[in-house]
Amino acid sequence: MSTKWPPSLRELQRLFWCSIANTAPGHALPPELVELVTPSQTLDAGARVGVYVDAYFARLRDILREDFPRVAALLGDRFEETAWSYVRAHPSEHPSVRHLGRHFANFLEDRTDVAPYVADLAHLEWTRTEVFDAADAVPLDVATLRGLPAEAWPGLRFEPIPALAVLRSRWPVHELWAGADPATLDAVPTTLRIWRAPDRTVFHARMDDRADAALARMLAGEPFAAVCEVFDDLPPSDGAREATALLLRWLEDGIIARAT
Repeated sequence: MSTKWPPSLRELQRLFWCSIANTAPGHALPPELVELVTPSQTLDAGARVGVYVDAYFARLRDILREDFPRVAALLGDRFEETAWSYVRAHPSEHPSVRHLGRHFANFLEDRTDVAPYVADLAHLEWTRTEVFDAADAVPLDVATLRGLPAEAWPGLRFEPIPALAVLRSRWPVHELWAGADPATLDAVPTTLRIWRAPDRTVFHARMDDRADAALARMLAGEPFAAVCEVFDDLPPSDGAREATALLLRWLEDGIIARAT
């Protein structure tokens, strides 16, 4: 350390942190920090601090790549610059890097140099992460419902598991997630149900308008009779069959925690 300007430990820590967090890899470091560092036998002062700058950014870039692997694949070589710009705009503020990417999808929406489907795909990848980390709950089983009297069914209200989300997108992001060529896709409003199974596997599935409306009523706490009203445009027998099949699908997927 140079003795020309001996800072306190707190001042030195703050200077070091601000330098590595705000300096792009390969760019010049603040001279007030460099002059405090003693060169080694193989590296000058700037290069010694630069090692930490490169390592810090590389770690955050790799976290974003792990959380958004399909976005990273779509961006290709542009992902490095995009990740750096994001970290500058939204620096890590939490002790856990788990939260680093929470603004990434919205950040991509504001980038005019990024296709709109990329941001939508980022929303899907982040929602899957959120669902994976949601609280545990034991799903309701079919046998429990079979034991209820028929007169109780219209008033049943279903409580969803915490690991359930609905994503509305401008693009068929489930196809992008599966590896479809963006050039072959059209912008089509798409609604996905995203959930975590009891074995901790995260799934997503596209919903049609009826399934979307029925799930919205269930999530709003409306009784089963109101959920069934979504199918009132069908003949009664068809509507009953469709409503029953949808409820069975919810139970098989394990997205209902309890019925009251």
